[in-house]
Amino acid sequence: MLGSSAVAFMTILALRDYQRDAVEAVEAAWRGGMRRPAVVLPTGAGKTVVFAHLVARWLAANPGRRAVVLAHRTELVEQATAKLRTVAPDLKVGIVKAERNHTLAPIVVASVATLASERRRRQLLNVGLVVVDECHHATARTYIEVLTHFGCLGGQEGAVAVGFTATMSRGDGTALGSVWQDVVYTRSIAEMISGGYLVRPYGKRVKVDDLHLDKVRRSRGDYSEGALGEALEQSMAPEAAAKAYAEHAGLGNALLRPGLLFAPTVSSATAFCDAFRDAGFSTGLVHGEQPTAERRRELDKLTAGETQVMCNCMVLTEGTDLPLISAVVVARPTTHAGLYVQMVGRGLRPYPGKLDALVLDIVGASQRHALTSQVDLFGEQDPDEPGDDAESADDDAELDEGELTLGAGLGIDDPSWVNGPLVSEDVDLFHGSHSAWLRTRGGTWFLPAGERYVAIVPAPTGGYDVVAMHRYVVGQSRWVMRDVSDLSYAMAWAEGDVTPAEQLTARRERSWRARGPSQAQRSLAARYGIMIHEGMLSGEVSGLISVAMATARIDSRMSLYLRSRT
Repeated sequence: MLGSSAVAFMTILALRDYQRDAVEAVEAAWRGGMRRPAVVLPTGAGKTVVFAHLVARWLAANPGRRAVVLAHRTELVEQATAKLRTVAPDLKVGIVKAERNHTLAPIVVASVATLASERRRRQLLNVGLVVVDECHHATARTYIEVLTHFGCLGGQEGAVAVGFTATMSRGDGTALGSVWQDVVYTRSIAEMISGGYLVRPYGKRVKVDDLHLDKVRRSRGDYSEGALGEALEQSMAPEAAAKAYAEHAGLGNALLRPGLLFAPTVSSATAFCDAFRDAGFSTGLVHGEQPTAERRRELDKLTAGETQVMCNCMVLTEGTDLPLISAVVVARPTTHAGLYVQMVGRGLRPYPGKLDALVLDIVGASQRHALTSQVDLFGEQDPDEPGDDAESADDDAELDEGELTLGAGLGIDDPSWVNGPLVSEDVDLFHGSHSAWLRTRGGTWFLPAGERYVAIVPAPTGGYDVVAMHRYVVGQSRWVMRDVSDLSYAMAWAEGDVTPAEQLTARRERSWRARGPSQAQRSLAARYGIMIHEGMLSGEVSGLISVAMATARIDSRMSLYLRSRT
């Protein structure tokens, strides 16, 4: 491949260090014979800058050839084209989508739906490079047809390819490794925040007293999208979200964070929109059933400051460039970690005057998922479950529906939310620990450590105290650290207090956690009235037992503790 000096004549946005590393990693993979490398960069990392450089360097080294950039939605085609022209004004970029057919441009940004037509594919000649944006969609039938047509999936004679995504994983378990041979470069959200390229998020989980999703109908092994929407609409979740937003989304001086809310259905997104309006917010609504021009008008109102909160039904998870957003409301249940990261990532881009981002979790998604890198090339699909190649699949649809994470530690036999008034509480969005953190029924984070619990309790200052106590002996307690300002730092202090011997029981990844429950566990669970359901693993049962025991030990002492700190 060509060195950077070969494109020095071209006006092109300079690369950051990690972007240069990504470009070099892809080029090295191509030189080594790899046909389809992939790059995983979080939202806001500038993947368009990376593939603009890649394309410019590749075209300079391969005169007379053409590069194609694939995107799966109309907005993403327009956005990729605009960004390429901004990043590299000298590049000649055309569009192949619907009635537009700029097939002679050196760089063609094309809609996958348009290239599903063999006639349209055949009009694109001399294609030697295919760039796939949001490449976790590439196992879909139309992507496979396009990549096969240009020779990317064949031998060494066809085009080379490269994929870019923020989350190299899929909700349906499809093996992405069938398309992408290896992830040759990745960068985590935490690294981007540390480098100052993304703002730091902080999380608030909102408990809704009447949101009960344990009996929601399932479809194809997952929660039904429609049933999820109905459960949200029939609960106080919309009103709770608006109330929590009013409480936590202020910036001072009567200013309010501009926000983005994700809901599972158009109807539920409308219900949230109405609740926010009733609470006095200026709100908008966008969804996939709207004409493109109408969606664009609504988003223009948001960027102009006319709309404070934009409610959407899953059309803004990918490729959306709204850096002014500094609050994300997650009202869309999902078991797909990649989708969760995409939703939260909408609020992490830097913007003038923006110091951080608020994440309001209405449905418990942050309890299961973390803002860690999502890289899974191999998948876990059940061979009996259809993937994107099923006749019913929509190649241009959003990611597959997921299910709600029901909160561990909120109850033993009742997996629904705790009854009571609206409560918002801090949540660690990174789950950076490898330790088996749990929560009591009263909501206290704790770490089981041998014969001790190391717990994180609220401090009168508004921060957190870390306290270690014996599991069984009252009076054997001590402070680990007081007045810690951040939940993740409090967790770090707690983990640092765990001895190497205690870590044997505190580590999440111990193999016994993935086995079936032992007879001793079953007996102890019965003593505490814990129901063991079919398919539960030893680690899950252990967690429920620990919650029951710690609830009795920790929650019963909370009132005494709080009195001692005042």
